[in-house]
Amino acid sequence: MLSNTNTYKPTHEQEQALQTALTRQSFKIVAYAGAGKTSTLKLIGDNLRGRGMYLAFNKAIANEATQKFPTHVNCRTFHSLAFRHTDRQISAKLQLPRFSPQRLAHDLGLIPLQVKRSIDGKSQFVTLTPERQARFVSDAVSYFCSTHSSYPAPRHLQLPDWLAPSEAEELRDKLYPFVEKRWLQSIDPRHNAGIGHDIYLKLWALSKPIIPSDFILFDEAQDADPLMMGILTQQPSQVIYVGDAHQQIYEWRGAVNAMKRLPLPQTLLTQSFRFGEKIAEIANVFLKALQEDVPLRGNPNLQSTLGKSLANGQKDAILCRTNANAMVRLLTGLKMGHKVALQADTDRLLKFSQSAERLKKGQSAYGVPELAYFNNWREVQDYSETSEGSDLKTLVKLVDEHGTDTINQAIQSLANPNEADYIISTAHKAKGLEWGRVQIDDDFYYDVNNQVVKISPEELRLLYVACTRAKINLDMFHIQDLINGLKEKKLIYQ
Repeated sequence: MLSNTNTYKPTHEQEQALQTALTRQSFKIVAYAGAGKTSTLKLIGDNLRGRGMYLAFNKAIANEATQKFPTHVNCRTFHSLAFRHTDRQISAKLQLPRFSPQRLAHDLGLIPLQVKRSIDGKSQFVTLTPERQARFVSDAVSYFCSTHSSYPAPRHLQLPDWLAPSEAEELRDKLYPFVEKRWLQSIDPRHNAGIGHDIYLKLWALSKPIIPSDFILFDEAQDADPLMMGILTQQPSQVIYVGDAHQQIYEWRGAVNAMKRLPLPQTLLTQSFRFGEKIAEIANVFLKALQEDVPLRGNPNLQSTLGKSLANGQKDAILCRTNANAMVRLLTGLKMGHKVALQADTDRLLKFSQSAERLKKGQSAYGVPELAYFNNWREVQDYSETSEGSDLKTLVKLVDEHGTDTINQAIQSLANPNEADYIISTAHKAKGLEWGRVQIDDDFYYDVNNQVVKISPEELRLLYVACTRAKINLDMFHIQDLINGLKEKKLIYQ
């Protein structure tokens, strides 16, 4: 039954996935961290007859897959499929300049609005500039494009938490006509505003497309948004969804965790090829806290260790929760003369630094939504000390202690990853990657008191992803209190 194209010997679990695939029914493969997901998909691709389609989220992964899969399996992204079937008059709008918030506000005829902002029980009126409203409108169109909805609605407007529900509802009613207008402009070939790739993907989805293939392999299915799931569940061909519900860390982007929701038969890949039993034990602490009954098994042929890495030569990567902490680690490393590479949202860090500089001069900030409502830097400092603004505290402290020039220079002086002593990354950016020796930083969101652990399921998943990036050594010194607390099973979900 198996193709003999190579000498690769599949595991029992991989064999089971293949046998299920050969029944030609749709199903899902739950693949734990490092558990041979790609080799399993290749095994299925080698052995299924007919036209195959491997779907990935980005072009780099699709191109890499092209090198591995047989010629009858076409490796693409959703966007490339959609682009091929998009009216050329619409795709031509990709080349047009995008409207800035100021230009869009002028185009839509938006005027300043007064709304009430409540922070820590105190209320004050703030003015929503036309530019800020334009961002809400623009974001609402983007959010609509990621859903399975067939037309924009007021609910697609994502407004700040500090607005009272009644105020938010009133603002939605005021802004919704502009959302509708902006969507219609986006799909009008005669309108002169440029569009993003989400517009033609949405148009393609609305056409209820049939993907030309006999079987579809959908990778990283846990990160799919409702739009992609809507397209795939309508396909007449066999669809094999592959992913790990516990590695779903993009809820804030609209991902819906298809691996849990899909009412389909499933097979499991629980044997990790990446690391040995010691690291698997730590991964299982998080899986158990996530109420997972099936454990992850370490590779019996690998010796992995848990230990504190002291000198820079003893680690290959530091994984942080936030961009701000990644920046702190970068500045510390540079001060010690280390060659450091950074895998974080450097663009956002630069924009924050530049906006902070403008606010210090009494100018308005733009490009950073969190700073859009402040008139000067003192207001930002005060806000960062409130419970609602606490997520900005590290960034504010960075600017205050080091200055924007130092931050900008540090980002400019980054080493090439291949030549660096080590890489600093956020846990989100580290997904899909692996290093020999990994150190987990101290900025993850949880609280341990008297062996009672308060932590969110989202944070548990993020830590599971972070810890399973290591192959040889995992340094979890900074989260040892959390590990101990979870082992005691005194857990409260936040």
